[in-house]
Amino acid sequence: MAHHRLARAVGAAVATVLAASVLTSCGGSDASDGSGDPVAGGTLNVIRANPFEGFEGDKQTLNSSYQISQAVIEPLIRVAEDGKSLEPGLATSWKYTKGGTRLAIELHPDATFSDGKPVTAEDVAFSIETWKAGPNYGASFGTIEEVEVVDEKSLVLHLSAPDTALVAFLAWANAGVMPKDFGGRSAEEYYQDPVGAGAFTVEKWSLNGEVVLEKNPDYYQEGRPYVDEVVSTFASDPNSVTLQLQSGEADMADEILPVTASTLGDSVYAGPEHLTPVLLMNTREPELADVDVRRAIAYAIDYEAIADGALKGYGKAPEGALPTNTENWAPPSQPYFSRDLEQAEELLDGADNAPDELELTYPNDASSSVMAQVIQENLGEIGIDVELRSADTGTAYGAMSSGAYDLVIFSNNAITTDASDPAWYIVATETMFTGFPTDEAIDILGRYASTQEGAEKEAAITELQDLWTEQAPYVALAHTPALEGIRPVVHDAHVTPWGVYYFDTIWKSEG
Repeated sequence: MAHHRLARAVGAAVATVLAASVLTSCGGSDASDGSGDPVAGGTLNVIRANPFEGFEGDKQTLNSSYQISQAVIEPLIRVAEDGKSLEPGLATSWKYTKGGTRLAIELHPDATFSDGKPVTAEDVAFSIETWKAGPNYGASFGTIEEVEVVDEKSLVLHLSAPDTALVAFLAWANAGVMPKDFGGRSAEEYYQDPVGAGAFTVEKWSLNGEVVLEKNPDYYQEGRPYVDEVVSTFASDPNSVTLQLQSGEADMADEILPVTASTLGDSVYAGPEHLTPVLLMNTREPELADVDVRRAIAYAIDYEAIADGALKGYGKAPEGALPTNTENWAPPSQPYFSRDLEQAEELLDGADNAPDELELTYPNDASSSVMAQVIQENLGEIGIDVELRSADTGTAYGAMSSGAYDLVIFSNNAITTDASDPAWYIVATETMFTGFPTDEAIDILGRYASTQEGAEKEAAITELQDLWTEQAPYVALAHTPALEGIRPVVHDAHVTPWGVYYFDTIWKSEG
């Protein structure tokens, strides 16, 4: 199962509210082993589980794309090593004024693009307009009404409403800083061979093959990057991943499955549980329009069997409808679903239109296959026959996004640490493609965005958890960590809960 963020299909009403949302910083975990001073040189060989989608930020939906893109077209702000805060990058400082409606930004005096030209406020202004024009992520920058260029290294963002966590969006890989007017090229030409201010330059790349990045000798972070080259290779076969790590052909493997992790012993890094596989229910279907049927399905599921079997012990039973280990996360006011066959049968008996059979579509990876089998067996115990339909990721997504499904296994995670980030994705995709109304959730998220008080934000998250638990348009199946294969020769890889890290902090020892 690929754990990734798909593009936001934001409708007009959602986009208006999303544009004013207040999301906060990225988060993660430190996979460093404290092995001494960094050593420069060498090649970092990385296996990725997904294709690379290219360097156009608004079209990136996969963690593998974020990973590579941010190394070349660096955003303004970086995620700190503690994984819970932001730190200076191309922007050395940022400060809100005017009640949170102005954001002043100072750029690093030594920041240059890989062609030697300085990074200026004009470049940032052009980049912001490019981000805003994107059909997928543009609404996330919608509060930026005007960019005032103060001088070459200073600018002020004028906002339409207080948005005191806009800085989190400025740390997204999708928000890379580009030269004004793409450096005199067309957008198509630029994205094919980008010039950025990141730690690496592009030697070559392809969608389904190798991406080769070379060290940028003029990178503004003194001494970085440590490795001379990064070679990222797409390999979807779990057996190939295991063999390449064990042989030393690969140094790291991104987004590995639990079945792969179980074969790698000490070479596996597991962060805090965050990635959340979910069972979506198509509320447009008459049987699944009944909340009692949906809740009956939720109570029938053996969550412990999913955590122990499908996830090989890498994960735990769900604590709520939203991914855990995000800032301002709060549980529902009542315990989340757990297996209760008596309650499931009682709800199903009282339903107006209980189904006899349903079709479950799932991605054809090992973890999703076991989850599907567990769900099939569980629902059979309450009299619902489940026909299993295995599909490649693209086919499964196509069925889900078009509404041509009964049940489907999917995955949700944040791309910042803020709890409202995955919640906005749920809203923007019509409650994760289930067709469940979003008005109430949008109202709650609007209140979340309008306050800076942590307690009030947590209360809003609890309201969302309660809404999506009581109505059960989808059910969280587990919370599981991002799993990274890391050989002992690799040091200072700081992996976020969703599995992304910076290449420039990593160094290799001999061995």
